[in-house]
Amino acid sequence: MLYSLYRLLLRRETFHRLNRTVLLAILVASPLLPLVPLHTDRPTALDAALTQIEGPLISLSPEAGIDGSVLTLQEKEEATSTQWVRYCVYIYIIGTAVALAAYLFRLLTLMRVIRRSRGIAHPMVPDNVRLMLDMRNSQPSSWMHWIFIGPIDLKQNAATVLRHELAHVRMGHSWDVMLSDLTCRLLWCLPFAWMLRQDLVDVHEYQADEAVLQGGVTLEDYEHLLVRKAVQTQMLPITNTLRRGALKKRFAMMHCRRSSRRSRLKLLYLLPALAASLWVSAKGEVYTTYLNGKLATLEELKALDSSTIAHVDVIHSQKKVYVETVSEPLTIVEQMPQFSGGDAAFNQYMAHHVSYPKVAAENGVVGSVKVQFIVEADGRITHVHAIDAPSGEADARVYAYGDLDKHPSQKEDDEGHRALREAAEELFRGMPPFEPGRQNGKPVRVQMTRTVNYDLK
Repeated sequence: MLYSLYRLLLRRETFHRLNRTVLLAILVASPLLPLVPLHTDRPTALDAALTQIEGPLISLSPEAGIDGSVLTLQEKEEATSTQWVRYCVYIYIIGTAVALAAYLFRLLTLMRVIRRSRGIAHPMVPDNVRLMLDMRNSQPSSWMHWIFIGPIDLKQNAATVLRHELAHVRMGHSWDVMLSDLTCRLLWCLPFAWMLRQDLVDVHEYQADEAVLQGGVTLEDYEHLLVRKAVQTQMLPITNTLRRGALKKRFAMMHCRRSSRRSRLKLLYLLPALAASLWVSAKGEVYTTYLNGKLATLEELKALDSSTIAHVDVIHSQKKVYVETVSEPLTIVEQMPQFSGGDAAFNQYMAHHVSYPKVAAENGVVGSVKVQFIVEADGRITHVHAIDAPSGEADARVYAYGDLDKHPSQKEDDEGHRALREAAEELFRGMPPFEPGRQNGKPVRVQMTRTVNYDLK
């Protein structure tokens, strides 16, 4: 997104230093922008796409579900289709490894060139720059603080060639090339990365050409030299060379009129582009909602009546929402709520739906759990939670163990107790609607309490 606007608006301007800065800023900012902790109410297009891609990567094989059971045919087909995402990731990883290996090989080749070359002195070359004479090299080039030159160029074109390569060394162009090369290796499948690299190399050449022309070399002589070097073999793609970049673009840039200062205003495009990039990479916020201090289910949130809400408190960047209701449920009414079909139907429902938690059964934990809930005016069950009874009432807590010889640890006791409480809460959350309580003939909210008994016998 950032580079496409640069290519559209700034690429043809003569602000070479500014263009170089913008391209480097794009290289640095692009991997950092997604790390900015920006959240949205809904997932953005990029966030949704990344979630869709990341899911198959961490999922299990298509042959088995999370619990080890065999998947249905539809689930297997969906799981099989996600394998293409994994295959693409494998291809990307292999491509990245090959690209990095090729780049490392070029660096090793460059090291061999340095070892085989002979250091020489020249009046134009400062002490902090190493001028290397390579008898096999017909293409002058530079990398970091090394300048490579062949014997022919040293005799015929030393002044022009050294001005060009010293400009590369002085401006630190090799660091730019290294950064863009590594980016291209990591994003080898993304054409924009390679296009940006080429534009950055072109800007380097524009700067070096400008330094040569400002040093007293005539435009005609310099163009003739570039044309002669264009037919020679380039040394290494990772070095800065005299003939690097498209000659047509370099000639056009040397002949074109300088851009006006007003053209710098095009740089303002970065502001909306950065904002758009931040929004695209924003993560969708996952809300954890509490209703009256208890974790609320999706059904309870959908059933919320806006007229009964007193206030909403948002904390931790909207990660947790606490809601308190105005109306308090009644505990005693003229006609109490009851399970559809009466107590007999309620007992039958309990007999078929009570499930014994595995951790409680393994530790021999038995007992009774008291569950408090609210029957809304339309019969729905909300605000379900297990409660502790006053001290001394055994039916409010786990009070015995199936195996008298077993003495579980405190941790096992706590886990068994918690498992029974959670199982009882889930039981009531899944119940069908009650017949609502009535007061003066009108349905009202009523708070009720029921006990669930767990016994291994």
